[in-house]
Amino acid sequence: MQTESVGSSRFFERYPELFFLLSYTPLPPPETESFPLNQKLNLDGVDILYVYGIAIRSYEILESWLKEKRERRLIFLEDELQAIHGIIAEPFFLNPQVVIHYLSQDKTIDTHIEEIVAIFPSERIEVVAIDSYRKKRRFQKMRLTLLRGCAVAHAQLTESLYSHKMLSNLLCNIKRWHGSFFATGLKGKFKNIPAIICGAGPSLEKSIIDLKALEDRALIIAGGSTIAALSNQGIHPHIGVALDPNPEEFERLKIASSFEMPLIYATRLQHDVFNTINGHRGYLISGTGGPCEQHFEKQMEIKGDPIGPELGIEAMSVTTLSIALAVEMGCNPILFNGIDLAYTGMRRYSEGVIPSSNVIFSEMCKIKKAPERTLKRKDIHGHYVHTLVKWVMESECIASYAKQHPNHRFINVSSEGIGFPNIPNAPLIEVIQNELTLPQDLRAQVHAQIQMLQMPPLKEKIEEEMGAIFASLQRLKKIAEQMIEELERVQTHPHLAELTLPTGKMTILEIDFVEEKAFECLFPTLGPALDKLLSRAFFVQPDSTEQQNRCCHIEVKLAKWRRWIEMIDSEIAVFRKECKT
Repeated sequence: MQTESVGSSRFFERYPELFFLLSYTPLPPPETESFPLNQKLNLDGVDILYVYGIAIRSYEILESWLKEKRERRLIFLEDELQAIHGIIAEPFFLNPQVVIHYLSQDKTIDTHIEEIVAIFPSERIEVVAIDSYRKKRRFQKMRLTLLRGCAVAHAQLTESLYSHKMLSNLLCNIKRWHGSFFATGLKGKFKNIPAIICGAGPSLEKSIIDLKALEDRALIIAGGSTIAALSNQGIHPHIGVALDPNPEEFERLKIASSFEMPLIYATRLQHDVFNTINGHRGYLISGTGGPCEQHFEKQMEIKGDPIGPELGIEAMSVTTLSIALAVEMGCNPILFNGIDLAYTGMRRYSEGVIPSSNVIFSEMCKIKKAPERTLKRKDIHGHYVHTLVKWVMESECIASYAKQHPNHRFINVSSEGIGFPNIPNAPLIEVIQNELTLPQDLRAQVHAQIQMLQMPPLKEKIEEEMGAIFASLQRLKKIAEQMIEELERVQTHPHLAELTLPTGKMTILEIDFVEEKAFECLFPTLGPALDKLLSRAFFVQPDSTEQQNRCCHIEVKLAKWRRWIEMIDSEIAVFRKECKT
């Protein structure tokens, strides 16, 4: 009885609101179940395991897995208060690596999951259920919602933590504003001109002959890999769009032959891509370059609303941005071609993108990243195909976006793939006969608009602002070094328990830090991202003393400020290089 009382007290300390609800809940019958071991649960590469339903045996099976890495978490999701009541006296809930989340009925599942993934933004997850919960209808919905939520939360975290890795692209491409045309100015310039948004899915091959006949009847817009797929078949898009920051984008566009095609870019784009084209380049305000991009837009007085936010946070591709661009340009109708969002014929791409795009299902199943997890869905013909979480997200984002724009008609002319909810499917040849306008010189129209949208000279102004941020970064590093010195002084203080934290010097240094120009330009979201990352690596055990809690607090602060210096050093190196070139 005494053990149960102590356990209840500690449970109250960690989950006060839940404890209050449990005080009005009767005890359940003894539980004996866990998730079934015959699931052959593979936790290789998994950082967070979600278990729907609480069972003591589940913890016993997973305890050794948790101990292998401090960053791992076991999160129980439970919608029955009785089940939670039954574990109050158990010691496992005191483990800092174990989290209990009650799925109360006063919130939707989506809201619960949004709250959870905001605290634990990891994409390396697995979702399982105990025996009696696996067949609940809400489990499969919960699993997919968790995978989608974790994909978005991790992407946002990564953007903050690794922004320095994208900085070289940003600065190189900001310099290219000088000499670019203002692509955002194309808004409304192609009213009621049909547009075909092409993807690089395997079904694109079936439409090549028809596309070759459409150069003067519809704007062909291609993003990223699709530019290579089309140009290698002799089709040169009227407009190309590129924003992928990864080196693979350069490798794919390097083999394309649309050298004179106008390319609309975002600042995050892999900067080497511009070595593959010789045509006009257009800068598009898209909000994809983060605070650095926004800072320079403001300083250079580049004004306009970003294109794409209406697509939602789950839209993560150049295809979705291309669709938003077509809508902003006034195009109507808008056709989706080669956007399969599925492994048609167990292939990832159409010919002409990479040497071989065949995929092996057994290898796909080993991937633990949430956006890359495989799903089975019916395609537009009613047959089951393999797709990915991120493609299901994209399909629904595009469908939602289309619903928000009832004055534009959207038609899916892809011959394969999972399609888009509530967007009609039709063969391209049928649409050509019934929907497309009379021939006109669309390339000449694109060229004429580009000539009228040239951006003003910005070279000197950009260089001046980069120099100012470079100087500010150097001051930021000095402040961070002083903060570490102060934390180390406090850490070794003989009377640590008597010190007031933060010290006055720490407070002043923090204020000076956030007031620097470089902080506002480069790091406004990094602090909260580091806090989330470190909270999983540093935690105090139950029954820790006040002295131990303070020591842990200082260790976290030191780890955070050392990471700050690593980030600042990386960005100083990039600015030093770009300020010289």
